[in-house]
Amino acid sequence: MHPTLRPVTLTTLAVALVLTGVACQRAPEQAATPSAEAPAPATPASAVAPEDWIAYDDTTYAPVVDAVSRHLNAARTAFDVKDQTKAAAEMRAVADELRRQADEAGKTDQALMDADKAMLAADTAAQQQTVASLHASATKADTAAAAIAGGTIASTADLDKVIDRATRADIDRRWVVTDVTTWYPLSREPQHHFVSAVADHARNDLKAAATEIRKATGYLRLEAGRATGDARQELDSAVVALDTLAASVETGTVKDERAMATVFAKADRALSLAHRARAADAWARHEYDTAGHEIKAAAAGLDDAAGWMGGEAKAAASATVADSRALGDRLIAGGAWTREEVGKGFETLGHELSALGEALGGSGKRPTTE
Repeated sequence: MHPTLRPVTLTTLAVALVLTGVACQRAPEQAATPSAEAPAPATPASAVAPEDWIAYDDTTYAPVVDAVSRHLNAARTAFDVKDQTKAAAEMRAVADELRRQADEAGKTDQALMDADKAMLAADTAAQQQTVASLHASATKADTAAAAIAGGTIASTADLDKVIDRATRADIDRRWVVTDVTTWYPLSREPQHHFVSAVADHARNDLKAAATEIRKATGYLRLEAGRATGDARQELDSAVVALDTLAASVETGTVKDERAMATVFAKADRALSLAHRARAADAWARHEYDTAGHEIKAAAAGLDDAAGWMGGEAKAAASATVADSRALGDRLIAGGAWTREEVGKGFETLGHELSALGEALGGSGKRPTTE
């Protein structure tokens, strides 16, 4: 059974987690013998930090990591210096990029139809929702561009009202169609911000700690945009808990850093659940490179979640984490594997996440392998 976090200094734990993360990022990928069933070896994606952050209402952060967020950030920056022409042009670029991604999602829908009739019904519904949300966001971006050009948006606050919470949620649906080279390098970013939040809280820099939590939450919102079912529910719950925690930290009402660790553990577990579900989906489609990266991200989430619970929980999860990473490496590199081995890997990972959920006092329902 996984124990709850014992009364140890969380700042020390945070430093250990950072060092662990750095070691994992720098470790060389395992070489493997190509499999006849696997595609050509892929180059594993490398970790990167976001280019910048977009802050809405001083409490909601979105990382600048792709074309959509770059144009959004450029629009807001231009608007701040009263360059309405450039701001409007950048918002129109947002709309164009969202429509391009909607077209990509539509092509994926057609590919699913051509490749696998059995999966068609559920996949078509999901893809159609993605396409619709991206087009809706593009229309709102065009409306914002026209309003900026016409001078009817007078402040950044007014601009934020146009790009409202519902619109941002729709824009986050773009994460569904983003490729592995965009999302995977950012998959450990939430944990890095959690660690920094603990360190800032220990220094009594409450504003900085709250900001770090909100930045981590920005990544969870993106992942929630491409999750479904139980994984989506877990991520949505984690987002709500992190928003609440950030507000409490900023006002100084959080005195016990162990309460922060519990919320962080649940968030990391939710990320792991989502990555595992995506890995199963990719593997079923024979997208082995993507499946490998998703499995490695799920392993990292499990490791991070267990780490917040203490040494015993981390040790209990260590074998599953190592095995999952090794399996992910082989799938990415085109190494040898069997269907039985992959199935066992998903089952073991699901069992460990279930046990972790029970220890955290939440859902211990065993994740299914779609």
